[in-house]
Amino acid sequence: MRKIFFIISREYITRVRKRSFILFTLLGPLFFIGIMLMPILFSSLGGDSKKILVKDDSGYFDVLPDSAGVYFKFGYNDIPLEDLKLSYPHLEGGFDALLYIPPVSAEKPIGIKLYSNDQMSMMTRMYIETVIANKLESVNLQTRNLSKQDIMQLRPTVVIDDTVLNKDNAEKQGDAIMATAIAYILGFLTYIILLVYGSMVLRGVMEEKSNRIVEVMISSVKPFQLMIGKIIGIGAVGLTQFSIWGIVIFILQFVVQIIFAGQFSELTQQSIATDPNGEIDTMQLMNALQSLQSMNLGYLLGIFVIYFLGGYFLYSSLFAAIGSLASDDDGDIQMYSFPLTLLIIFSIFIAMAVIQQPKSSLAFWASIIPFSSPVVMPALLPFGVPVWHLLLSIICLIGGFIFTTWIASRIYRTGILMYGKKPKLKEVFRWMFYRG
Repeated sequence: MRKIFFIISREYITRVRKRSFILFTLLGPLFFIGIMLMPILFSSLGGDSKKILVKDDSGYFDVLPDSAGVYFKFGYNDIPLEDLKLSYPHLEGGFDALLYIPPVSAEKPIGIKLYSNDQMSMMTRMYIETVIANKLESVNLQTRNLSKQDIMQLRPTVVIDDTVLNKDNAEKQGDAIMATAIAYILGFLTYIILLVYGSMVLRGVMEEKSNRIVEVMISSVKPFQLMIGKIIGIGAVGLTQFSIWGIVIFILQFVVQIIFAGQFSELTQQSIATDPNGEIDTMQLMNALQSLQSMNLGYLLGIFVIYFLGGYFLYSSLFAAIGSLASDDDGDIQMYSFPLTLLIIFSIFIAMAVIQQPKSSLAFWASIIPFSSPVVMPALLPFGVPVWHLLLSIICLIGGFIFTTWIASRIYRTGILMYGKKPKLKEVFRWMFYRG
């Protein structure tokens, strides 16, 4: 164990002193801000089909236009709202959500609610808000005797209160946009981590092999100890960066609250007094803050760390094995690492798809398979994941990285001392199961 700790400390100290570590640590928060804009860039992705039951008490709506993925149904207005909240999934045809429109003003529609058992996707919510705004704009055009240009300037802002109902029918504040933004952040962060730190392990192994340093090290430590020490040391570098980012974000959160609390309150009152839509904008902001608090960020970050460690050990062990096979030729690096890189890239594309369809079969299986779950499961967490699903995924991930570490160590112990010859695939398979 002492030898492994020595290798870990060597890898850690060497890398945290590099300029690249300091630069990436400083620029990391800016990268996260860019990731938060990803839902807008990928808003063209379609979601799964949703059947929405509409209860309208405003008198403005008798029909809403369907789309390729959202279908509206009227006709249950005589049933009280509380009864509909219990029965809407079991009515004829089965509905995915209940849209309640209270007696609202066409100029200032406040209090519209969307009830569902599962978090609605951002695209579904945006479409519903758009069609309601279009209808109310038409009502204003007919009743206020204004020109089309005037109506466009006074287009009502529709903010839906997205509410998730649990098994006991208790309400929980939901926000599809907030959930989607956090999902993209967690998914892309895991994706970048696996690529960056996996490549660090690959390059580190290759440098030691090409410089013949490894021959000296192998004389005093076992190949497995060298591989594990390198993997853990580089992983500790990653955890150090996350800790720094977490502390900075935590401090900034309180600093912003202390400095701008008074200004925010004053601006809010001015907005409501001077802007007819100010009350709606304020409500939208408050809903976003409430949904952010209800998401239990501590829980999300804790599970994220588990998947970061599991995914890192799984992929970095394979990158280490690849590094032991390759020579110092860049062509060898690309040839051997391409399959692993492709797996990681494929995982982020799956994650982008399942964010729009968090309850699909693709989302389930991609969050279970160890090679994709480190990217997909963190992206699913903001939409709610059953405990049994999460535990099954973690167990499969642990089993996956134990298996890949065992396989990688058997390749590493032979490949790290091989020079001047490219091993064939048949030879590599023989190393995996060779006893000696």
